[in-house]
Amino acid sequence: MAYTELQKQQHIRELQGYLHGISHIQQLPHIIPDGIYGEKTIEAIRQFQQQNHMPATGETDTATWNAVAQAYLQEVRPPVLHLALFPTGITAYTLGDTGGAVFVIQGILQAIQNNFPKIPPISNSGVFDTATQNAVKQFQSYTPLPADGVVDAATWNHLLAALDAEIRNSAGVV
Repeated sequence: MAYTELQKQQHIRELQGYLHGISHIQQLPHIIPDGIYGEKTIEAIRQFQQQNHMPATGETDTATWNAVAQAYLQEVRPPVLHLALFPTGITAYTLGDTGGAVFVIQGILQAIQNNFPKIPPISNSGVFDTATQNAVKQFQSYTPLPADGVVDAATWNHLLAALDAEIRNSAGVV
């Protein structure tokens, strides 16, 4: 199958997106991802190559592409730490539970209150108290889940989806 012009533009736009992100950390020209490998993209690549001790050709060969992608992943989009919310032996969080996971649950409930006005205000105490239980019940009433006030894996997944939507909305991402 031949490499189409559309695929080429998509790859250039992806490269430009990486360069744009890196330009906020390294001294590179800020470019707008437009899918055109023009002078601004060539100059950004050339400067990236110089700063990363590569031959400054302005061309994106495999080594340059890999270096740009790696820089983007390490500097702009660092890996997210894994949070083991449900460690071995725990299948849900409910009234009376304590710890870091409860603190995270409370933080998520606070963060999504704008989109879920029935959720009452709660504090971040790390204690799954009655106020937290009521907030979980109110959140669950927006979902097809039973409103039992228990954060099990299904409720957790709905909380994460609501948090993701909140983050995307506040960042202007659709």
